[in-house]
Amino acid sequence: MKFTIATFNVENLIGPEKPIYDQQRPRYSADEYHKKINWIKNQLLTMNADIVGFQEIFEEQALRDCIAGTIYKNWHLCFARRQSGKPGNALLSKFPIASSQSIEEIPFIFNFFDSKQTETETSTLIPIPIKQFSRAVLKAVIQIREDIAIIVYVVHLKSKRPILANGVTRDSTNYSELAQGEVRSLVRRAIESAGIRTLLSQDITHTPTHPIIFLGDLNDADTAVTNQIILGEPPFYKLPQKQKVERWKYTLQDSANIQARKSLENFHFTYIHDGHHESLDNIFVSNHFSDLNRAAIGRVIDIRVYNDHLVDHTLGHQKKIWYITDHGQVVMNVQLF
Repeated sequence: MKFTIATFNVENLIGPEKPIYDQQRPRYSADEYHKKINWIKNQLLTMNADIVGFQEIFEEQALRDCIAGTIYKNWHLCFARRQSGKPGNALLSKFPIASSQSIEEIPFIFNFFDSKQTETETSTLIPIPIKQFSRAVLKAVIQIREDIAIIVYVVHLKSKRPILANGVTRDSTNYSELAQGEVRSLVRRAIESAGIRTLLSQDITHTPTHPIIFLGDLNDADTAVTNQIILGEPPFYKLPQKQKVERWKYTLQDSANIQARKSLENFHFTYIHDGHHESLDNIFVSNHFSDLNRAAIGRVIDIRVYNDHLVDHTLGHQKKIWYITDHGQVVMNVQLF
């Protein structure tokens, strides 16, 4: 059996005549909204996936409008809880969704201490009061086959946009404050990544027979520390074999790397900023789909990236069409044994 799963950041999907964030004017007129949902609809049909995780959904009805009149209209759909004025995550599935939950709380209080100090020296601990994910994590259990249920996570981590004081903008501040604002964003994104790693480890411990597919907009490059936190560090090669096998169970595999090992060339990018081609949108899989795992239940066949609509304004005068998303879509084909 084969199934296909994808991640799709639709960029600011909201109904007509409604603003987003703190904007004063509506994001889309009725005509602009029609063009927006038609483009998303056509892109979904081109991707032809069985499961799609979405980011930047400001309004549930807007996503339902995107699938109206298509083969997807009667598929299963669930949403993460959205904070007021902020976008959220959603999941569309051809297969039954056995359960879903919206996870808002980061499952620990992060304490900072220097490398020469210990966590038991409470007087030196500096608690960082980041208690919630910037966008609620969507977790769903999908019944792919009668004998196989997979856990799917849909996430959207904090962007690299600097966190600045009220009334301060990128253009009005100096580079020192801008750097500190970028550090604040990085700290938040890193703590969110560690929170997700905790959730993943709990799942692997408590439901080891459930494969995990983790997808979404991680807002960082493939080799970034935040991504590596989620993936988990491979065990040290000198560890005893039994210990290595146990630790491998807790690591995830980056589907982009799986594809790169099979390809002579690699054109995997989902975002362009100031001339830099980056892969911000990712699909990670648990060891249930690893080629090196003798007990694997399936394998990743291939990865497709839909990025022809992305443009780089720094290399020419072409501008992005306003109703088309600024992210590429990642589609993964999986074969179950």
